Amino acid sequence: MSESDALEQAFLETLAGLSAELPHLIVVGGWCPYLYSAYLWKKPVPHIPTTMDVDLGVTETGARRFETTVYDRLKRLGLEMEPLHDGEPEPIEFVSSREHLQMKLEFITSFETSDDTLKRFLGKKLACHRIDAFEILLKDPVTLEVGKRRKLAVQAARPELFLFHKGITFINRSASLKRDKDLFYVYFILRFSPDLPALLEALAQLKSHEYFNPFRKNLVRHLKDPSRPGYLMLRPFIARWIPEREINQEIEETFRGLLKLLR
Repeated sequence: MSESDALEQAFLETLAGLSAELPHLIVVGGWCPYLYSAYLWKKPVPHIPTTMDVDLGVTETGARRFETTVYDRLKRLGLEMEPLHDGEPEPIEFVSSREHLQMKLEFITSFETSDDTLKRFLGKKLACHRIDAFEILLKDPVTLEVGKRRKLAVQAARPELFLFHKGITFINRSASLKRDKDLFYVYFILRFSPDLPALLEALAQLKSHEYFNPFRKNLVRHLKDPSRPGYLMLRPFIARWIPEREINQEIEETFRGLLKLLR
């Protein structure tokens, strides 16, 4: 089994362990491009950058009671536990270990999600990060049937909303590699979406959104022309598919429709 196949299997097995909780969880991070490619667009793309983190968005469950919290479920499955902060026993994060692979589960939600949800659904001891503008990713997710042998219904952020959120937040990343990869995800969806006009129309519907102006400023500032920093940020990722001498033209053509929309 190749490294990418092993990573994919570990990802799907990790989700399968949370099958009872998946109706309230949404895949929101670096596994989204893989899910779009393999299961939404059904258009496999080679060399998609992968991640050792499984980022799961937590939707509002309110005062509903659950027989088993996510914390209890993962503990029963035997996943390793790590404290979020050195020297403090709680909150904790779980790590799914399979052979030589270690995959960390990170739970994320918006500032609009209630404390009741975090206590009753996740459990008081489980770490959950609140992120600005994250509610964008929790809106109207797509449901995908994933897996090869065992089928699993998995929710993922909508591609246009994933793109929109990355365009808003990539500049806030403290690590340059994560910042650049987030901008690459914007490129990836524009480049490989099977219906670009529909994607751009969905983005146009967001023009009245409170975060649309930061989205516009970030992308224009980074990608208006080849002298802008976004070209250099994207180059290492695009080199997987495109000859070096053609990369600038590739970026320009891929972003042309979106930049026109942002004028």
